[in-house]
Amino acid sequence: MINQLVWYFDQMAEIIRRIEEEEVFREKDFSSLLGDKNNQIYLDLISLFPKLIKDDRSFRSLTISDIDETFSSAVSVVLDGGNVAMLHLLLYYMDRGIEDCYMQMTGFEDDIESCDALNINIHDTHIIILKKAKCKWSMRQPGNGLNGLLKNFYYIDQNKLDGMQIKNYILDYRAVLKTGNTSLKIAVSPITREKTVEFSAHYDGINGKTGISQKVFRVERILKEELITNQVIENIHIAGEEDVDILVFPEMLGTQDMLCKVMEALGSNWETDVPALIVFPSVWEKTENDLTNTNKSYMILNGEEVLFEQHKRCDYKYDTADGPVYEDINRDRDKNNILNIIHVEGLGRICIVICYDYLDEENQERIMQNIRPTLVCTPSFSTGSFHFETLAEAFFKQSCNLVWCNTCSAAHETKKDKNFEIIGLVTTLSKQCDPLDPGSFKRIFKGKTKCGRENCKNCIYYAEIPLKKAT
Repeated sequence: MINQLVWYFDQMAEIIRRIEEEEVFREKDFSSLLGDKNNQIYLDLISLFPKLIKDDRSFRSLTISDIDETFSSAVSVVLDGGNVAMLHLLLYYMDRGIEDCYMQMTGFEDDIESCDALNINIHDTHIIILKKAKCKWSMRQPGNGLNGLLKNFYYIDQNKLDGMQIKNYILDYRAVLKTGNTSLKIAVSPITREKTVEFSAHYDGINGKTGISQKVFRVERILKEELITNQVIENIHIAGEEDVDILVFPEMLGTQDMLCKVMEALGSNWETDVPALIVFPSVWEKTENDLTNTNKSYMILNGEEVLFEQHKRCDYKYDTADGPVYEDINRDRDKNNILNIIHVEGLGRICIVICYDYLDEENQERIMQNIRPTLVCTPSFSTGSFHFETLAEAFFKQSCNLVWCNTCSAAHETKKDKNFEIIGLVTTLSKQCDPLDPGSFKRIFKGKTKCGRENCKNCIYYAEIPLKKAT
């Protein structure tokens, strides 16, 4: 990115950090500041930034030549002054004034780009500034703090992530919404009711934080791998024929060999449409002495490449008479502690949050409140649906939809068949939802005890999130 833009976003990050350290205005406070166009703060800012703020208090669109040493020095003056109200107002105008210049200088060269942040002073400020991808189902959220003041960009405070790192992927919306922009079409595929996962008995492991022994379990192997592989390939092609944009498979049913075979099959059928984004069945890998076991999903882009691998970050546990038994992953908590985010104009921010990662309250809040995704894909291997169903609409307040895909295969790990009446769901929050019709907010999919299917061949469920008003 051009140096002047980097400097500009660096100074925005400095302003945000300074405000975070001092005091964030409430919406009411900032409204009073913005409404009185003759207060001294306004007059001082107009004097300092004539290229940014017009006399009528509207913003000017900056050019790259406007971002010079004089402009930078003026920002430093406001930072040194420490007036929190003035910092708020300057940030408001800097967000709006740079939009056109940024878009002109950073056009798409490919369908996908990746970046850590628009600013490079992350280690000093612990602030990550990113372009805000607008989301067509977003609702206004009153009282959204300092991020609510920003219109074109948004920030993540690293200090609130507890060591989690962020990787960003910016996709051209045309690479995701291939068939138009009237709706986002989503599919989930539970795959099978056959027993497919062989778990170990619990054994003694070492807690990576304390060095003390505790009971853990692992996945020993995947059963019926050929059946799963064939179903995954078939269902990807069927979903592609149905113009699906995003397809989500369950947790734990994948292997590295299966991934290679699926990618090879998709590559050999390049003329066949496939969903733009495919959440591959997560792969549970055991390692020597179980020291670096992992459970990770793969995001496949257009059937051509693995865009990223998303590690499960929290350890599922079950209780026994001898105490809790934990999934034996993440002994080194700092390793693989990354959340990958896809940014798509019109769809907002998309991420994968694997099963228990969505249920763990601390992890859930960390992601939802700080990353602020608009679509969460949750592959699952769960013996229950209650928590996922009750939490499905929990983040409607910040315009976040959920895609949850479980597998009926998990029924072999419990005697509670009632838990498999529901096997997946997609929330469909949009501005077209009918408040008098609860079904317009969520699609629920029946599992093996309710679906009535004789077999699981090509088990796929569909849902759409409207992006435009129906005409």
